[in-house]
Amino acid sequence: MERQTIAANFWVAPSKVRRNGLAPINVTITRNGQRASFSTGRMIRPDNWDSKRQRAKGKSEEAIAINTHLQQISIQLQQKEDDLIGKGYIITADLLRDAMLGKIDALQTKTLMQLFDEFLSDRRRDMECGKIAKDTFENNNRSANYVREFIRSRYKRSDVALHELNHSFISNFDTFLRNDKGMKKNTSVKSLRTLKQVIGIAIANGHIKADPFTKFKIQREIVERDFLTNEELQRIINHDFSAERLQRVRDIFIFACFTGLSYIDLRTLEPQHIIKDENGRMWIKKRRKKTGILFRVPLLPIPKLILEKYRGNEQLLPILNIGTTDEYLKEIAALCGIEKRISSHTARYTFATTVTLTNRVSLEVVAKMMGHTNTRMTSHYAKVVDEYIGAEMDKLGSIYHPSEA
Repeated sequence: MERQTIAANFWVAPSKVRRNGLAPINVTITRNGQRASFSTGRMIRPDNWDSKRQRAKGKSEEAIAINTHLQQISIQLQQKEDDLIGKGYIITADLLRDAMLGKIDALQTKTLMQLFDEFLSDRRRDMECGKIAKDTFENNNRSANYVREFIRSRYKRSDVALHELNHSFISNFDTFLRNDKGMKKNTSVKSLRTLKQVIGIAIANGHIKADPFTKFKIQREIVERDFLTNEELQRIINHDFSAERLQRVRDIFIFACFTGLSYIDLRTLEPQHIIKDENGRMWIKKRRKKTGILFRVPLLPIPKLILEKYRGNEQLLPILNIGTTDEYLKEIAALCGIEKRISSHTARYTFATTVTLTNRVSLEVVAKMMGHTNTRMTSHYAKVVDEYIGAEMDKLGSIYHPSEA
């Protein structure tokens, strides 16, 4: 990156002459179009000031002392700039002025990527202790790499000082994720939340005072996802698939529809996760791979039958990779006359809506079974269910309506 030059202009304002006939000598720093001024601490009679040379006239002892002091200021400005750049600051005229006036308490040794390194080290220990899932750590690490890449792209260096973090930095990072990395909003939210978490730690430890996220809202877009109605679910359950590969994928999909397990939790399901309580009821008790949150869901008759069907196999359930699974699900939907685009995740939404909420299972219970930390995460499903029920009742309204008199 081409270095921006500093322009230091010394000047005297005749209108500021004091009673003793002297006026203060000021300096204006100009850098990259920005200006900041401060007093040099020296006074001079306006008649003795050479505005063209920006120096005191003559070779008197006083003139030499003033000009030497101004030369030292020019040198100090350059040194301050080098020092600030070395600490990772984005140089502005105001920052240089504050550095010259001693208003920066201490040139910070903590930088953003240093904090990220410390954060990731702590998160790795949390993962090894089982406090967070491996996927969570990997998402944090990926977010750190995006921040590092953004800094290189935007600032042409490897790090930034915490002092430089402001609303513009956050906003530009969001733009970088959306435009340069081609992320959709809900994907970029993950990296923004990780950055916010790291900055929150910096604020808590007193490294920075102002939160750059104060006026920046991180909001996910609500994405309407398809779920299967009870009639569509029964069609898949009752269909006689001639291909064994489709039978297996159908079985796993239906198992997920009645348990709410995500693909990764199905793939990592092991016999020790199947528990029988003192009343003989069978449960799945497992921590979600995505969040590490413990969830508990009782087994209904259909998933019990599926487990029994594959008893004795090397795997508890015959899981294929997610790409192949989703391709086969498209075939299954077509064979069953279902026009919706279904995938592995459709099963989880079907569990939340058709299997539980429409059958009057409370929002709190559904949240627990799905491994959500609060009902806010589950409430969207309830809204979807209400809209679905409303639409179905509208159909009835078109059939059952009072006859016109």
